[in-house]
Amino acid sequence: MAPQPSSASTGKANGGDKMKQKSLMSFFAKAPVNSTTTGARPNAADKPSAKVTPRERHTPDAPSSDPPVPPAEVHTPLSKGQSQSSGIASATYTRSSDGGLSAKETPPTSDPIDVDMSDEEQAAPRGSGIRTGLTRLKRKVVIEDSDEDTLAVTDKTTSAKATFRRGSSPQVSSSRELSATGRAKKRRVSVAISDEEHLHEDDEEGSRISSFTKRLTQYKKLPKKGKSTSNKSMSDDDDFIVSDNAEEDDEVEEVPRSSSRASSRTSKSSRPSSRLSAYTHSGASSEGENESDAAGTKKSTKKSSGRPPLKKEASSKSVGGNNSFLTAAEQRAQQQKAEKKQSEDPFSFLVDVKDKDGVRPGEPGYDPRTLYIPPKAWNGFTPFEKQFWEIKQNHYDTVLFFQKGKFLELYEEDARIGHREFDLKLTSRVKMSMVGVPEMSFNFWAAKFLGKGYKVGRVDQAETALGAEMRLAADKKGGKGKVAAGDKAKDKIVRRELNKVYTNGTLVDAELLTDEQAGHCVSIREEDDGSGKQTFGICVLDSATSEFNLSAFEDDVCRTRLETMMRQLRPKEMIFTKGNLSVSTTRLLKAILPGSCLWTSLRESEGLTYDKTLEKLNELYPAGEDDIEMNDSPRHLNNAVPDAIREMAGHKASVEALGSMIWYLNTLNIDKDILSMKNFNVYDPMQRGQGLVLDGQTLAHVEVLMNNEGTEEGSLLKLLGRCITPSGKRLFRIWLCMPLRNVSDINARLDAVQDLLNHPSFEQEFTSVAKGLPDLERIVSRIHAKNCKVKDFLKVLSSFKTLSNGLSQLAETAASFDSQTISGLLRSAPNLLPNIKHVKAMFKAPEGNADELVPEDGKDEVYDGIMEEIHGLEQELDDELKALERKLGIKLTYWHSAQGTKDIYQVQTRSKEKVPTTWTKSGSTKAVDRWSVPALAPKIRALKEARENRNTAIKGFKNRLYAEFDADRSVWLRAIRVLAELDCLFSLAKASAALGEPACRPELIEGDAAFIDFEELRHPALCTSTGLKGDFIPNDVKLGGDAGRIALLTGPNMGGKSTAMRMTATGIIMAQMGMLVPAKSARLCPVDSILTRMGAYDNMFSNASTFKVELDECCKILRDATPKSFVILDELGRGTSTYDGMAIAGAVLHQLATHTLALSFFATHYGSLTDDYAYHPNIKNMHMETLVDDEKRELVFLYKLVEGVASSSFGTHVANLAGVPIEVVERAEVVSKDFAQQFKEKTEGKKAKVSGRLPVVAQADFAYLYGLATGKYEMPEDPVRRREILRVLKGAVKNCLRGAGAATP
Repeated sequence: MAPQPSSASTGKANGGDKMKQKSLMSFFAKAPVNSTTTGARPNAADKPSAKVTPRERHTPDAPSSDPPVPPAEVHTPLSKGQSQSSGIASATYTRSSDGGLSAKETPPTSDPIDVDMSDEEQAAPRGSGIRTGLTRLKRKVVIEDSDEDTLAVTDKTTSAKATFRRGSSPQVSSSRELSATGRAKKRRVSVAISDEEHLHEDDEEGSRISSFTKRLTQYKKLPKKGKSTSNKSMSDDDDFIVSDNAEEDDEVEEVPRSSSRASSRTSKSSRPSSRLSAYTHSGASSEGENESDAAGTKKSTKKSSGRPPLKKEASSKSVGGNNSFLTAAEQRAQQQKAEKKQSEDPFSFLVDVKDKDGVRPGEPGYDPRTLYIPPKAWNGFTPFEKQFWEIKQNHYDTVLFFQKGKFLELYEEDARIGHREFDLKLTSRVKMSMVGVPEMSFNFWAAKFLGKGYKVGRVDQAETALGAEMRLAADKKGGKGKVAAGDKAKDKIVRRELNKVYTNGTLVDAELLTDEQAGHCVSIREEDDGSGKQTFGICVLDSATSEFNLSAFEDDVCRTRLETMMRQLRPKEMIFTKGNLSVSTTRLLKAILPGSCLWTSLRESEGLTYDKTLEKLNELYPAGEDDIEMNDSPRHLNNAVPDAIREMAGHKASVEALGSMIWYLNTLNIDKDILSMKNFNVYDPMQRGQGLVLDGQTLAHVEVLMNNEGTEEGSLLKLLGRCITPSGKRLFRIWLCMPLRNVSDINARLDAVQDLLNHPSFEQEFTSVAKGLPDLERIVSRIHAKNCKVKDFLKVLSSFKTLSNGLSQLAETAASFDSQTISGLLRSAPNLLPNIKHVKAMFKAPEGNADELVPEDGKDEVYDGIMEEIHGLEQELDDELKALERKLGIKLTYWHSAQGTKDIYQVQTRSKEKVPTTWTKSGSTKAVDRWSVPALAPKIRALKEARENRNTAIKGFKNRLYAEFDADRSVWLRAIRVLAELDCLFSLAKASAALGEPACRPELIEGDAAFIDFEELRHPALCTSTGLKGDFIPNDVKLGGDAGRIALLTGPNMGGKSTAMRMTATGIIMAQMGMLVPAKSARLCPVDSILTRMGAYDNMFSNASTFKVELDECCKILRDATPKSFVILDELGRGTSTYDGMAIAGAVLHQLATHTLALSFFATHYGSLTDDYAYHPNIKNMHMETLVDDEKRELVFLYKLVEGVASSSFGTHVANLAGVPIEVVERAEVVSKDFAQQFKEKTEGKKAKVSGRLPVVAQADFAYLYGLATGKYEMPEDPVRRREILRVLKGAVKNCLRGAGAATP
């Protein structure tokens, strides 16, 4: 009899191309059976016997013309309790790898195929009626399994479902034999191919197909002999590509194993087929992770996992309409394509994304931080997927790095972001898209994602694989109650927890902090009382130093205080509640904040209300035994609550802003570390009365912190900031935003700067101390949060020792200075050596690059107990080794793996030494063999657990050591503050030395009204520029004192008016900073604020025109300016008609000169103002000198500020300079002269008519005096302003009377 090929289980046929079906039927032609149903097996009486003539089995060398074998009648019995329609598949002949006939060339005869053949039944005597002796060509049976089983199958289920075995000899089983054995045999290959679609289209074709399928029987592979059979078995497995196109709910049954095959599989670790192994061994997983996935897979063999299966049409769309007509290679390629497509299909809830409230992206109220996952979806997740989505659903807008052993992995959309932004290789882990990076490179990649504006989260393993085993063993031993199946599977995987979430505004890790300047996160609340004034409550956090600043203020329509605060801080993240900020506030913030600023919106239900914030504060800072609850405590806050919070407790908006900040930090998992520092302060952005106020407009117009292009190039900060320590750089920015005002403080700082200039060697000593120091202020904050690496902690201790010794030496040197400013500063630094000695006494000095701190003996009882246990176990293992040596009489040593602690205490012998049979060989080299000894396993296990407990104890000791260091935090910070202040003084000295000549020490004079007197003043940014060095034209500036307080500045465009005004403001700032000024001489009475209105721009975001913006800023200046202020008004009134503009400019000028009395530069192109206010004693006319060539229409700008009135603004000359066509310029010049002539004649005619009368502009002064006399007006309460107003009015009246020709006494 001819041997039968091996059988294989296949899925339901997909239906193919009709022509190919007809071609195939031509080989197996038989009268069609009038039955189109394949769902149920026909009765035995109705079924014709399958008589086929098997053709010969060919070897590669055998001729193909051997005589055929007579046919044999074969019965295909049913499996017990199951119809034939279950698990239907296609079995097809294809060309074998070693050459043979394709299906197209196969003659119309075939060997019988037995579906129900079992390995155990094959051992029975083989069949009567079955002919043997002839061989036949090898045939490939191509079988596909479902994608789900392929992707998640384990070794055990692979052997049961997808491995095809060969018996020792062929046999045919009948239904009668099945009943005799009494065993229900599992089908190896389900047969019957039918496509209902084609049956409806063509009944005749359907009948042929049905007839053909009934004649298909079961295969059995040829028996293999000897060693060559087993060696070839794995390569033969490549012939089987598992394919299952059956319905999703069709059950997959296991194939019974023969005892010999089962044992061989067991010894070979149950090898899967090559195609399955590509998936069962793929994907990155940490220790213990594969077991969790296997657990989820075992379920899927009985019940669908909930993932969508491969689409049924996938195979039918292939060439020829059916996978059966493709070669094995083509089917493999198509299967891989289908699997890839399925792996790329998103989870169903990702197709239509919603937040937890069911709101879709783009709809009002959408929260990008959350994701809605339907309850049904959770049932289909594997344990790891459930772990992932439990975290991801609350951080959907965050790129989450999941720790998997030594790798960190991104999944789903996070993986696609990594692939899109940085071209990271995108792979798949079962259902999920994945990108992986090494754990050691986390900071590098986190910084890259943060730089792109993403939030970054890190999910760390909360235990090792050994720790997970110990936990499970402890739970089992403790007899925990019954756990739900899902929770039980979840417990079997390594636990992971969200470590923290990183945002640009809340970074604390040194590796991610690329900027030494403070990165602020700002929480803001706005309240509208209905009167048009806005009240703001603001909480500012510098997370790197854990410093909070609370602020509450009422602001004007221009949001002056808010703008000033934002420009000072330059926040990197804004936290606000949706719907809370007004449109004007939002537009202002959008206009002035950098584009990289992260906007985080909270829903109304998020954050903390006023009352809940107070409750949370009492919870965070509970009253201690020594803290007595005071009845008069503000808002019932504990005395343990920081004073700054208690001071601001009455400001609702500020407290709610703090509540939002606390809530947000909690979601990032960094709240406890930062809030426990208790570093709270009250912040006033203007600080009136404490220093020189530079509001937001001044910071921008004078380019204090950055230029108009948004960079630091050319700004005062770039020019003057020469600090070398990070804490010094941050402090210097604060000094620059708020210069000094008190004369004694300014002079003290000037004395210190002069001492540093006089002792250049002192700078070298300071540099040697400070240059190599890390950012101590930030590291102290990280130590408090227990987030500091061991090497950083050790570096901090050595740095503080260096700092303490260095400050002591500097103090000795500074004792000889003329001023006591530096000496007193250095003497205020604490001696840190006792504190350092106390901390170092608690641990042993680590050796080399050790990354752990080991306590000194007797300093930690827990650690000492564990180490005693470890030493005991190690000694016992050494004793066991000696005992084994004596017993075996050979030399034995222990071998430990250099990587990790998995393989330790393996016994090592010389190669080919005889050892007990119970020993298991674990590795070898030419010289030695390594063995795992079962007798030592319990002690090795105990040692591993003890070492795990040691790691836990060391971590606990490190935290206690950090807490001991943190107890002296105020001492450490005081030393850092001294270092930062000294660094700032050196920065001022170095900047002063770089100014060149002339440079002078400013003379500060106390007084009630401000004045300034600069001789040959230069702009510091331009005079130090290499391109303009030596070419800058200095100017004399004198305002106040015995000169007019207001300079009415005229002159052509490009003449240098704006530069002169900015230069004066910069000179005032430098003088009050306490440094040298780039002038030949400088005398001034300190000013209290600098207010500016420069440039023409609109604010379309605030629905304000250019002129409206001008008047808003002008209103603010008139309201806030004092006799000690310095004001710059540039070209006011040009945004409206000529007459309205002139009228508004004249009225504002009169108000400044008569009532506000601020030092002012008033630049204008309205030449008539110079005539109108020539009488006013507080106004003096000045202009930028210019040479004019009327014939060539050329201007020579001399950039010299001189007294007098400019003859013209020379607009047509500037037009010619700009390249306007000459004919246009000539026409404009004619019109200009004609207009000027008419205007002059008109004004002179009016003057002649009203000769002897007071001019209109002067009538306001007389009207004011009359109002004072009649009680209509009252003099201001400020005595200085009252005195100055009377003095000005007196001078104005005298000048007016003199000008009118009246006699004066």
